[in-house]
Amino acid sequence: MATLSLYDTAFGTSIYALQTLLDLLEKAQAHPEASTIPEARIYPDMRPFSFQIRIVTAFSKKFVETLTSRTVEQDESEPKTLDGLVELVTKTLDLVKSVPRDEVDGTSITTATIKSGNLPPVDVTVQQFVLTHALPNLYFHLVTAYDILRLKGFDIGKRDYLKNFASEYYKA
Repeated sequence: MATLSLYDTAFGTSIYALQTLLDLLEKAQAHPEASTIPEARIYPDMRPFSFQIRIVTAFSKKFVETLTSRTVEQDESEPKTLDGLVELVTKTLDLVKSVPRDEVDGTSITTATIKSGNLPPVDVTVQQFVLTHALPNLYFHLVTAYDILRLKGFDIGKRDYLKNFASEYYKA
């Protein structure tokens, strides 16, 4: 019977998502309208590009905090420049990469508390936290950031979104 590693599921996915954000941010920095991108949004009542980036980093930090019992600073501020967003993603990627596999896969932590909006906190298994709360949120905000760049006219496609996730088996 195959087992799914919490480290691979949470940290592996987080690393790929953060690397994808760095690639997208690099393209954004080269765009003629680079200064407008942090505040760009798909629809007026949606949160801007900078928020999408911050939430991907927040969930990546939450993996570290929840699955290792480390205290991780969750900065609620949102960088308003592309350079600030690159710095945030880079620091978060370094943090996630600093966690050794055995600290996560060997953990005795079995529960996590989910706090979502105005809903009361709820205790769930760490597997539920990762699979049904954190990963769906991470993917949602990553693809929303991607979609904002597409809306701004960026020449990016599915390969730009998936290339880091598939880098282990596609070497293109």
